[in-house]
Amino acid sequence: MKISKSIKEAMLNGVKIIKEHIGGEDIYSALPESDKFEIEFYIEIEKSGYYNIYLKSKIEKYAMAVYLADIDGLCYGDVRLNSESDEVSKVKIGKVFLESGQKRIKIYAGWGMTQIYGVEIEKINFQEGAPLFELSNKNASDKCKKLMEYFSDIYGKAIVAGQHTNTAVGPEISYIEYQTGKKPALRGFDFLSYTKHTVTDNMTYDAMFEVMLNRGSVEEAIKWHRELGGIVTFCWHWFSPTGGNDKTFYTKNTDFDVEAALCPDNKENKLLMEDIYEIGKWLKIMADADVPVIFRPLHEADGKWFWWGAKGPKAYKKLYYLLYDVYTNYFKLNNLIWVWNAPHPDWKIEEDCYDIAGVDFYAPAQNYGPISFWYDYVYELTEGKKPIALTENGPIPDPDKLQSSKTYWLWFMPWWGGFATDGRINSFEHLKKVYNHPYVITLDRFDLFRR
Repeated sequence: MKISKSIKEAMLNGVKIIKEHIGGEDIYSALPESDKFEIEFYIEIEKSGYYNIYLKSKIEKYAMAVYLADIDGLCYGDVRLNSESDEVSKVKIGKVFLESGQKRIKIYAGWGMTQIYGVEIEKINFQEGAPLFELSNKNASDKCKKLMEYFSDIYGKAIVAGQHTNTAVGPEISYIEYQTGKKPALRGFDFLSYTKHTVTDNMTYDAMFEVMLNRGSVEEAIKWHRELGGIVTFCWHWFSPTGGNDKTFYTKNTDFDVEAALCPDNKENKLLMEDIYEIGKWLKIMADADVPVIFRPLHEADGKWFWWGAKGPKAYKKLYYLLYDVYTNYFKLNNLIWVWNAPHPDWKIEEDCYDIAGVDFYAPAQNYGPISFWYDYVYELTEGKKPIALTENGPIPDPDKLQSSKTYWLWFMPWWGGFATDGRINSFEHLKKVYNHPYVITLDRFDLFRR
């Protein structure tokens, strides 16, 4: 296989690329005052198949850099570089299925200072096996079992259309139907307004809007399942049990210490447990209504921007296992399918305490790439044992590219508001293509729970 490379001037903020020649090698790096750049490499693939792609780079010791990565103009994820030395290193950025022909790999945008030496590719023998669709709760309800069986049946053959709705009314659903003639099979809800301390100091209109209009989400979730036969998923933007400023689920807006709250017999622990029990009551209402819930608690903890991740993986894991124990063993909530959504090796949950691995990733607007690097990363992290869902996204991956790249996300889930409705992140033409594509399971095609 042949590799050639060309360099472009970055169009972002007028940033230029500098090129050096050291020891017979070309080195590309961003200007010191810049954090954005664009480099393209051209690769000739002689035979279709799976390939590992490596980036040769050098970064300052203990520094970090993150960039986006495209192949032929489509986003495959991001490149995360860090090093414990200042030597040149070769980092795997992803495993992908590539069809024969010339491919253009672009590394661009992001942040951090890195010297890029080149890319390397390696053809590998790989045959993906189906993950396990077993439920961690052995007493799971019949509907949960049927839903996991359904997911197993469609694995690699289709993707479920999902849409998050922050408000109980969920205008995104109606607008998608207006644009495409279809509804998603999976609707996302949030427990954002369901704990006791959602009225905060210095509350903005935006925060109050989210809290007020989120109320009634449980009733709408029951209706979505009972009347339309749709699939329900809940995340939980958990307002701090001790209050703070504005949206207190953000670490920066509260001084709540989750590590201290996990110690018994203190004020923080009492408030934490009150919130956990309050959500348990609402989950029990859905259990009594025989509504299976795909439950995604403590999402994005590894990013640390939410307080449940602020104290690191040890506290996060302890809180996750506490939730799992209370809801599974105390509340006997057999209607939950658990999603682990902090995909990092240090934050990994034991496989007998979750059912699906989730990835949250937002590609640039109207870039409909398959995000295969993230899929591959989590596939390896879970040793191929768990199904993987795109639990939050901006642009919806192109179904044709998902198939050709063999990227088997279980579902997609654009965020609420303009992500699906303003035509800028997902064009209306793209929405129509996605929702009328034979690879995509919309509500009219999902009849598992329809009476």
